[in-house]
Amino acid sequence: MKRRIASHAAALAAGIALAAALARKPADSPSNSSTNSPAAHETRSSRPDRETSKIGTLQSDDYRRAWAALASKEHTLLERRGLQIQLLERWAEVDLEGALQAAMAEAWDNDYNPGFSVLGTAGHPLIGAFAKAFADRPLDAWKLINSGKFGVGAHILREQWVTRVAAKDGVLLISMLAEVPPSMREFAINRAVEEAKTRPEVLQAILAKLLALPPGDESEKWLKLAAANLPDGGDPVALREQWLNPQGGSSRTLALMSWGASLRRADEATLLKEWENIPEDQRGEAAKAMLSPMDYESKALTTAIDLAMQAGEWDFLAAKAPEQLRWHATHTDPVKLAEWAMDLPERPETVELFHRAVDRYIGEDLPRAKGWLEEMEPGDWHRERGLAEYSQQALRRHQDPEASRWALDRITDPALKQAAEGWRQDWERETGKVRFGGP
Repeated sequence: MKRRIASHAAALAAGIALAAALARKPADSPSNSSTNSPAAHETRSSRPDRETSKIGTLQSDDYRRAWAALASKEHTLLERRGLQIQLLERWAEVDLEGALQAAMAEAWDNDYNPGFSVLGTAGHPLIGAFAKAFADRPLDAWKLINSGKFGVGAHILREQWVTRVAAKDGVLLISMLAEVPPSMREFAINRAVEEAKTRPEVLQAILAKLLALPPGDESEKWLKLAAANLPDGGDPVALREQWLNPQGGSSRTLALMSWGASLRRADEATLLKEWENIPEDQRGEAAKAMLSPMDYESKALTTAIDLAMQAGEWDFLAAKAPEQLRWHATHTDPVKLAEWAMDLPERPETVELFHRAVDRYIGEDLPRAKGWLEEMEPGDWHRERGLAEYSQQALRRHQDPEASRWALDRITDPALKQAAEGWRQDWERETGKVRFGGP
């Protein structure tokens, strides 16, 4: 065995892919002769931490020693990560628990950009090595992830598990929704439906699974989350008639959300025409169903937001609309969006909407924005918030502390001024910039 471990290290030192080097281990290696005996099998079965399912003739201990050998060799970061991932992929087929423990014992941050996760890694640079294992053995993997052996790292593992199972078997994922932590259920539903958008039969199976759940607020919430991701299509008039039927139950909920999805790409005139046909007591539900599926490509997003405000759905707006508007703002006329923002009422729920609606207008042209703000009445909440946004854009986008100071000095709301000064101080600490006058 010592000679075999030495060959591992030699392969690594030569820059050969570790998994490939391991795969070349002879089937009749003396190191394996004793492991195939009945006595050895019995001993291994009593040691769950040393799983003995085999790929060729390699055992969990082989991978564990190879992992240690890899750590003792000098490699570039890119080489080491590549070899680690190859090793973990093979190791996971033999002993998933051992491979996970090895990976989670490594640093979780991104070595290339500390503090930032790597795209697709769910917050851990090695987690992608378990994609196949999670997809192929979802139930075993889920049980292990939730065993309590991985501490706070279990959240990272759950996120990767959800992502991989959604891609392979979204129906299974939805059937296990009650086992998914509440904070991750929306993510799980969205992933399952997103993966099923190009597979109509899978999407219908997911919706059928949700429709079959016992009635209740939780199952209704899950169904609405899933249906909000339905693809465009369907006759809004027919769907409206279906969901306005009070006897519909879960089928009514599906019709409601399908109606909203059918309006995702509607223009303002179409949206308003549909709105006229909604009874007053149903407009809250209708407003949320309209707004839920909309994204940056939706032509009438701001109209849908207006209708939700009209219906009094303030909590829903505060939770949903700012992120929608953030992306919509990057694909629409900034002047038109800023004009729309000037009609927003002064409420806690509209503050973030205002900032998202004007940040591009202000950031793209500071002189234009300065003139725009100077035309507003002093003390107007739009002006106050616009000045705070101007300061942020001047600092973050233009590196112009003097322009920021001009705006900060004109904010009259003491609480907002204090907050905006704090934002500036954050920028100063991050950049090491000195102050240009002011407090």
